[in-house]
Amino acid sequence: MEENYKLEKEYKVPADTFRDAYLEFQKKYVYPKSYIYMAVFSVIAVALIVFGILAMHDASKKQKYIMYLAFVAACVFAFREWYNPRKMRRNLTDSVRALGEPVYKIGVGEKFVDISTVSDDLSDIAEAAETKEDGESEEEKADDITETDPLPEKTRINIDDGFQLMEYDRFFLMLAGKEMFYILPKDGFSESELKIVRDIK
Repeated sequence: MEENYKLEKEYKVPADTFRDAYLEFQKKYVYPKSYIYMAVFSVIAVALIVFGILAMHDASKKQKYIMYLAFVAACVFAFREWYNPRKMRRNLTDSVRALGEPVYKIGVGEKFVDISTVSDDLSDIAEAAETKEDGESEEEKADDITETDPLPEKTRINIDDGFQLMEYDRFFLMLAGKEMFYILPKDGFSESELKIVRDIK
């Protein structure tokens, strides 16, 4: 069935664009909570060290050791809250980079946005096929991959109260709730096409 789209366009999401967009997503939904926990654990660590200096002169070695372990644990938890979002962004960016640059398609309807994968980036497969292992040609290897790993189904995002559209210098970030987000680079879009995207909501 042919959809009645106001805009239908293919695009790619480079790894650097994904990294920057995911950072913006983290700033909105991940970092605020992470900073609160980091502050709580930092305050606990400072309180423990102050208490240890002021009130534990005559404490036993075991008590001092327990206090030291509690201080170290608070510091570790504070560091983890700082480190984990950055590690997650780096790992996801590396995964996106390993995929190459698949081609996606956006379809903007009246009250919905469709996102679909048009084709996988088979550059790595093509490079591997140059070795012609097992006598298979480049085309045969690419066909094998696409047959065993079909493209994902089209995703429909309803434009409702849970939908958010945020615009940045190089891309749009479309959020369906607080867990799912989609990146639409501006590169390759005309001004009239960008206006259609801006007018989604």
